[in-house]
Amino acid sequence: MATITTTATTAIRRPTLTFRPLHPSFGAECEGVDFSQPVPDAVIGQLRAAMATYGVLVFRATRLDDARHTAFARQLGEPMVDSAVGKPGVPNRLDPKGELMDIGNVDGDGRILSPTSWRSQLLRGTRLFHVDGSYFQRRAGYSLLRAHQLPPRGTGGATAFADTRTAYEDLAEETKNRIQNYMLWHSLMQSRYLGAPDNRLIRLLVSVSDVDDLRRIPYLTAVFLVARLLGIWVDMVDVGLFLLFSFALGRILVLSLLPEAATSRGLHPLVQLHKPSNRMNLYLGSHAYQIDGKSKADSKPVIEALMRHASQDKYVLTVDWQNNGDMIMWDNTCVMHRSCGGSYQGRYVRDMRRATIFDSA
Repeated sequence: MATITTTATTAIRRPTLTFRPLHPSFGAECEGVDFSQPVPDAVIGQLRAAMATYGVLVFRATRLDDARHTAFARQLGEPMVDSAVGKPGVPNRLDPKGELMDIGNVDGDGRILSPTSWRSQLLRGTRLFHVDGSYFQRRAGYSLLRAHQLPPRGTGGATAFADTRTAYEDLAEETKNRIQNYMLWHSLMQSRYLGAPDNRLIRLLVSVSDVDDLRRIPYLTAVFLVARLLGIWVDMVDVGLFLLFSFALGRILVLSLLPEAATSRGLHPLVQLHKPSNRMNLYLGSHAYQIDGKSKADSKPVIEALMRHASQDKYVLTVDWQNNGDMIMWDNTCVMHRSCGGSYQGRYVRDMRRATIFDSA
């Protein structure tokens, strides 16, 4: 198991920045970045080197506003755009371009959401360990989450991280050999279902957004047409074709109204080389739902066992937000994260804003 010494504050490359380790194997609090102006390239280089080592960096009281937040993210890489912005029911109170994602518990008018509201129910999935953007084929790199307005101290709202590089290193060799060639399918709707399995509307949305059903339609159509050409049960076949095409058109119409994230599916290797650190990593999370080539039923126990392993306390760092303007940056290609919830829900504002960039490794 790789460890990082916690005996003293260390400096990386240049004395400009300092990094105080927060956990034996990953995570550090960074001091010395001046966010009041564009961050110099030399400092960007130091931050990249630190991210390769720690995976998670915490910056206190940055005083960043929305514009400088997104500008800093663009210095690190190409921004991911929230395709849900502008869709029905999605508040557009932040960046009209979608580069700054709304992770808060308020609606478009800044009012606190009820825990039973549709958006709150969807956000229950963020309380499970996951990686941002794994449901896209082009995956996410760094995420930068900033506290715009925090709830009162003592009411919760921390963010937890799991070290999936060290979790991989600690696996038994037999397990490593068994899973080394696995490819995992990821879907945003998988985590939304796991977060609120009792919500009937979410269950319906998960079913409707499952594009795997649509892939079977050409085969079913071919069977019906062959039966009709052979004169077998013609009336029943005609009814079946009508229902099949009606189902397909209805599903396509519904899918066209959903944001890209709800329908997208990403296929990624489970075991990956994290190139910046040259360490192997488990790339999984609550978006993962199936091993390619295996059934969902056979995949489920494997994914659940690996998730239990990687989210053990010894691999987890929980960061408490202290001040408005605090920001946490993490590398989605080597850590998982989750929101810890708390008594603030439905009572106090927790306005969080996130920029995410594409992985460039």
